[in-house]
Amino acid sequence: MSEFIKKLKDVFEIGKGFYDTALYRRKLSTILDIFTEKVIPTFVNEKDLKDYYEKKMDEVNEFIYKL
Repeated sequence: MSEFIKKLKDVFEIGKGFYDTALYRRKLSTILDIFTEKVIPTFVNEKDLKDYYEKKMDEVNEFIYKL
């Protein structure tokens, strides 16, 4: 029985680790979104920015198709 409780505790600790990582990535993503939405457009031409994002989206799509 105590072995089961130890394994259950380990599972909860792993789950907490995943949860903490997800929260950290969400916060990081929010900071990155604010940066890309507010800061970058102030010093980059809108057409250049649009071209850059289209190129990046094409690269992401190619990567997904290769998977």
